[in-house]
Amino acid sequence: MTAKTIYTKLNRLRQQSQRAGRVKLSTSALLLGAEAGIHFLLAAVLAGAVIFEDSAPFGLALVGAAGSGLCGGAALVGVSFGAMTALEFSSGLRYASASILTFAIAFAFYDWKALRRPWAMPAVAGLLNGVTGFIVQSQRGWQTADVIYFTLEVALTAGAVWAFQGALAPFTGRTVDKPGQQARLIGTTALLCACLAALAPLRLYENISLGRILAVLVVMSAAWQGGPVTGMAQGAAVGMSIDLTGQAAPLCAMAYSLSGLATGLRQGQGRVGTALVYILANGAAVLWTWDRGLDLALLYEALLAGVLFLLTPERPLRWLGGWLSPEVEGSADLRAQRVVQQKLEHTALAFRALYDSLRSAFRSPENDNDVATVFDRVASRQCRGCSLRDRCWKADYNTTFNALNDATPAMVERGRAEPKDFPRHFADRCIHFPNFVATVNEELTALFYRRQYSARIRESRAAVCRQYAQLSELLGEAAAELSRELTPDPAGDRRLRQRLAELGLEARTSVYRDGRGLLRVEAEGPDCAALSRPSRLKDLSAVLGVPLRVELEGEDGISLLQQEPLMAVAGVAARKKTGETVSGDAGTYFKRHDGKLYLLLCDGMGSGPEANRESTLAVRLLEQLLQAGVEARRALTTLSSALALRGEETGGFTTVDLLQLDLFTGEGELYKLGAAPTYIKKGGSVQRLSGKSLPAGLAEGEPSALDQFSLRLNPGDCVLMVSDGVCSGLEDGWLREELNRFDGASPKDLARELVTRDPKDATDDRTALVVRVDRRT
Repeated sequence: MTAKTIYTKLNRLRQQSQRAGRVKLSTSALLLGAEAGIHFLLAAVLAGAVIFEDSAPFGLALVGAAGSGLCGGAALVGVSFGAMTALEFSSGLRYASASILTFAIAFAFYDWKALRRPWAMPAVAGLLNGVTGFIVQSQRGWQTADVIYFTLEVALTAGAVWAFQGALAPFTGRTVDKPGQQARLIGTTALLCACLAALAPLRLYENISLGRILAVLVVMSAAWQGGPVTGMAQGAAVGMSIDLTGQAAPLCAMAYSLSGLATGLRQGQGRVGTALVYILANGAAVLWTWDRGLDLALLYEALLAGVLFLLTPERPLRWLGGWLSPEVEGSADLRAQRVVQQKLEHTALAFRALYDSLRSAFRSPENDNDVATVFDRVASRQCRGCSLRDRCWKADYNTTFNALNDATPAMVERGRAEPKDFPRHFADRCIHFPNFVATVNEELTALFYRRQYSARIRESRAAVCRQYAQLSELLGEAAAELSRELTPDPAGDRRLRQRLAELGLEARTSVYRDGRGLLRVEAEGPDCAALSRPSRLKDLSAVLGVPLRVELEGEDGISLLQQEPLMAVAGVAARKKTGETVSGDAGTYFKRHDGKLYLLLCDGMGSGPEANRESTLAVRLLEQLLQAGVEARRALTTLSSALALRGEETGGFTTVDLLQLDLFTGEGELYKLGAAPTYIKKGGSVQRLSGKSLPAGLAEGEPSALDQFSLRLNPGDCVLMVSDGVCSGLEDGWLREELNRFDGASPKDLARELVTRDPKDATDDRTALVVRVDRRT
């Protein structure tokens, strides 16, 4: 930001305050102020980070990295404040002067292209620090150690500016590519180490340091999130910065790196065990230095940091560990998945915007559907050329108005006007009364048609809007599904690799857990086909501690999923109406890859081929939506809206009975759209579940238009779904008794017995679907 730009913005702000009498701060202004405050605090803290006994170059480095804008000015003020309060007067004056000169050059020569190069500001800051330091040190005298420290300080200043530029890239608005991500990681580590070095001299009690406690927390979080390599690297970097401020042996670097390496083996696992591993490793490192002087403060600091690690919410710790962990480049498949996810999100937003625009643009048709307009139209047709027009509509207007008003209720209720609806005095005076009544009926009929047309238009527009909204939500759910990341399971992956090596099988494996904590195994290699054998699956299940099943199998790859602890045994029986060639009922059941079981029964309006066509269509569409991963409630509302639009031309409707059951937990949901009651057998009792919703195609397509019941089934429980032809009305005592006597041996036999119980001719289609939940052995 140049001087001209700053002056322009200040002048604009002054003019705004003069016009309005007050200044209105935008969100961007508040964010800019927050960024300036962060730079001020960082600079003030870093100005007190002393190394080499009396060197404090990190505040100056932050000024060189912050640039020439408001953040750079805030950093300059912070360095000046921190240096003059935390350092001796001569040292503080030196670093404040170097910071002022550095900011002045960046501000005055901002437009120079050479100054925008990555090495320019590090060179400027290092050179100015060297010049001011040379003047101060020359007054004290030069010794060999002073020359070495002076050279190291100048080099460290330039390196710190370069590193801090990577850490401050989000504040400066620079784009971050792959090399930029590496620079950000280095810069963040360097900036954090400098801040911890500045806080290291602060003592909470005797030798217990606040900075070292925070350093242990940083290393512990990085190792827990990034693994052993990240933990060791961060431990060495943070430990070296702490040792550098104390001018002591590199005890902290050794202790932190060793503890970070050990803690990294607990990557992604429980925090209690992670903290315990760090404390034990830190204790071993301290005991290692027994002959060089035991520093018990490191033990206390590790214990306090462990407690802080357990008390801190998990999200900040993961955020900190993620910032300090190296970026892992995803595979081409993951990158393609992100691209698809973004496209789905953008498409969903586009359809949502289209829905909003249509809903706001659609207005009710401006038809003259008020009953009073009937008489206005009749008057324009019949009374315009009548000789009594002026008398009826001017001289005796009130009498005419009251007569027509008296005739309106009976006329509207009947749907047509009759001569007796009008008062006698009006009928006798009107010289064209029969034609008047006939015209009233014509206009009244036209009014009713217009009302019907307007209602149909509103319904159709609302249905179109709902379809766009539902399509937007479906795309959004698909994008959210793609964004759900799988969590690696390093311990399981390590055990699996070891077992495959023992068996002599060549396969590259990856073990993950999904959002529900369920295990997933991906394997590639020439020996993957052997993993699908039952004996191998049983062996791998024992190694990983959970039962596995095959999801997908190819020539050189295989996907294994955690097996559900529950299973379902289903039986279906159907009987068509006497005299019909096909049944109007349709049903199916299937299990999705995520372990959810679906039972579906639809009953089309009437019977015969037409009803069969409607119910089969509903079953096919619902199955496709559910198999695609669409949430059940969303799938039902989408189906209901689609059938409602289709029914405008073809007519008809379809009842829907849908049971969703999670075979991992036994929890389920029962959805109904005008369907017959469903019966649940738990132990020795039978429960009846019936709804009040309309069938699909008659409901409005809103989620509230369907009935929903929550279930929890245990092994041995049964569910019975029937069409209305099996048990009409509320006389279902015999059906409950049959289900209560059912021993669970053969669901198919029970379904057959229910549809064939009445030996007489079937007056409607009959379908029964029975499912029994068992524990998988």
